[in-house]
Amino acid sequence: MRSYIKNTLSALLMATVLLSCTKNFEDLNTNKTKISTVDNATLEYLFSAAQYRGVFGLNTTNAGATSYQRFSHRYSDAQAQYFANTSQSAESDRNVMVGSWLDYGWVHFYSNANAQLSVVMEQTKDGGPLQDPIKHAIAKVWKVYMFMPVTDNFGAIPYFQAGNGETEVMYDSQEDIYNDFFKLLKEANATLSAYSGPTKFFEKGDLIYGGDVKKWTKFCNSLWLRAAIRVSKKAPALGKQQAEAAVAAAGGMIITNADNAFMKVSSSTPNLTASISSFNEFRMSAAMESVLKGYNDPRLQKFFDPTSSGTYKGIRNGLSQVQLGIAQNAVANNSNINSSFGFANRGVAPWKIFTASETLLLLAEAKLNNWNTGSLTVQTYYQQGIDASMAQWGVTDASVISTYKAGTTTPAALGDIYSTPGMVGTPVAFGSTEPVQREQIATQKWLALYPYGQEAWAEVRRTGFPRLYPRLNSDNIDAPASDPTSIKRLTYPPIEASSNANGLASGIAKLGGPDKVTTKLWWNP
Repeated sequence: MRSYIKNTLSALLMATVLLSCTKNFEDLNTNKTKISTVDNATLEYLFSAAQYRGVFGLNTTNAGATSYQRFSHRYSDAQAQYFANTSQSAESDRNVMVGSWLDYGWVHFYSNANAQLSVVMEQTKDGGPLQDPIKHAIAKVWKVYMFMPVTDNFGAIPYFQAGNGETEVMYDSQEDIYNDFFKLLKEANATLSAYSGPTKFFEKGDLIYGGDVKKWTKFCNSLWLRAAIRVSKKAPALGKQQAEAAVAAAGGMIITNADNAFMKVSSSTPNLTASISSFNEFRMSAAMESVLKGYNDPRLQKFFDPTSSGTYKGIRNGLSQVQLGIAQNAVANNSNINSSFGFANRGVAPWKIFTASETLLLLAEAKLNNWNTGSLTVQTYYQQGIDASMAQWGVTDASVISTYKAGTTTPAALGDIYSTPGMVGTPVAFGSTEPVQREQIATQKWLALYPYGQEAWAEVRRTGFPRLYPRLNSDNIDAPASDPTSIKRLTYPPIEASSNANGLASGIAKLGGPDKVTTKLWWNP
């Protein structure tokens, strides 16, 4: 464990060399392996690296695509059924836990993103060499953002002791981790919302907001609401308390697209979901086709490209080796992601971090829970969430959007060789009963989160919506193909058994069940 979770500065700075081709970091290309102290310029660099790698892992020619593709994409994206894998080697779409792929994501996160952010937080804390309360608060927000999908994938993970340089690192329960998320976000809000000056912090290194404190405050509060909603089934009183605190917190939330959080990328540090689309190893899922077509959703052509025949087609998840060879499942006959943010420009379209549509749909659910989270009605929040997503994707025709929100159609049948019916689901037009409204809010959130599969998969597991298709096949005896949510979590990466055995044992003890895909996370009772 020590080899990839310790944050010794010399090893850290050697790792950051691989990101140095980005123009924002050129000033730091001077003998980085010999640097033994951190100055403000290096701090900017480290924060940029922590941001990018907190989402995409390490990017070097193919290694970035390898760590991101083999972990986040082939698991979260496929389990959320945004995409279906078309590669002969994509066992993960048949529910297989591929050890080397799990190792990739785990190692890159702890040895890069966490190591770099740990240095930023250590340097900027009260009494640190580069003490700065604003920078430290921003780093707290980013820590919550990048750790949330890791614990939501595995459950108990190294958190409080990660980066301590010890040979063994114990795991922490998901409940304790989420409680610390709330603590960090409350502290960050208190610091950020109190600042009213013109100075920007991490102005050169912040790939999201360019150091804008007001926007970071809104991001903090929206992320706080996300975390509160996430725990609301397991701990409803805690969820209510934290959601109401987030809404009441000074500085507001991301409720307009002008405040959306997107990560700036470049040809050398690309949007890897877009970049790997050129590999032709995945296509639009059948679930996306059914919902988008059934709803006559104008975002269909924004999300995906038509096939060579001019149609929009998706494929079922869990294709067998034999089924992958059928012409209807060939990549040429199914839709890739839209080339405007895909392979045509090598993935230089910004990556979605947090948007107004998500906040508004979170507020809709919170209001449906009868929490004190704003003056608008559930329906108004729901419809504003749709409006924000449409605008974000460039759908501007008011009549088209109005027709969509009044739609009474349901997900469409596919007309494929498997006689796949339409996915079970509600129409878009706001329903009259609470169960229908919950399903509608969750389904619209699933659409609004696209293509962020990590968050979408967490929400599918938490809410059970949308009601995704069964997989055609599962090669995991613990996860039947008939249950599209049979994977409750990812199993721990094999590398932990050899490098951090006692730590791994502590994690399994805190799971609430065995290290299997069927063991539910703490927040998913």
